[in-house]
Amino acid sequence: MDPYTRLIADLGLPPWISEVRNGRWLADAMIWEAPADWYTCPPALVPLTSDGSGPRYVGIWVRWTDAGRVLHFVEAGPEDRFLLQEAALTVEQFSTRLVLYAISAEAGLTDHIRSFAGAAGIQDPDLLRQHTSRYSDQAADLIHLPLFDTPRPATACAEGLSRDGITPFAGDTPSPEEPGAAWFELSGARRAALAGDPAAAPWQRRNAPVEALFADAMVQGDHLRAWAILNSTGWKLPAARKAATDLAAAVADPVIAAQLRAWVDFSQRSLDPDREDY
Repeated sequence: MDPYTRLIADLGLPPWISEVRNGRWLADAMIWEAPADWYTCPPALVPLTSDGSGPRYVGIWVRWTDAGRVLHFVEAGPEDRFLLQEAALTVEQFSTRLVLYAISAEAGLTDHIRSFAGAAGIQDPDLLRQHTSRYSDQAADLIHLPLFDTPRPATACAEGLSRDGITPFAGDTPSPEEPGAAWFELSGARRAALAGDPAAAPWQRRNAPVEALFADAMVQGDHLRAWAILNSTGWKLPAARKAATDLAAAVADPVIAAQLRAWVDFSQRSLDPDREDY
């Protein structure tokens, strides 16, 4: 069993998610690579599938906080500095998004999509076919499906209600929680606003001295801060791999440790000399 397949189980997620990652479901319809290819990604992203034309990942962003682990199903890629497009906040929402995508890609509800819907516990795939006939698979139209009312992913928010970014504190309104956010968890607007803000956490600025900041967090035993720094921009891959290995050896949470080790394994498959940082 490869490290990410094991990690998906350790995160308490259903087997069909690993099956999507391993290419059993929807890969032909979506024309994506499953498992995902390496284009670089931060350790907090669990890459499920990839699309080399972006390049883009479909994956799970694990936000680690004092309260525990929070999962966000996202799309992201290196070309836009991993601005995280939040697709779903629950397993049920995620499976529904995948079916909507696949129906649009195939221009209909095929037997294979029906089989996937059954494996993922979707009761009425015909309802989703009707939705795509009327609205396509656009995120803004998810407000017409009650499943996306609560919780509502950022990409499914109506105009004027949008959460810009994947976390409640990643938009344009400052929050006491914000210093705990990794740079990649910030919206584009928030990244720009914090770039010159002396009150911002140091790793939330571009060109931050992330290696030194990470080393200080480790000396202080502040593993949450170390995680946020490791999932912020400015790392070269060799240093990031060592940092991830060190943090995996230090954290008390075995699932976070497993995720860090899985990312190191994934990143070591890269043979592209132009993809040596994130």
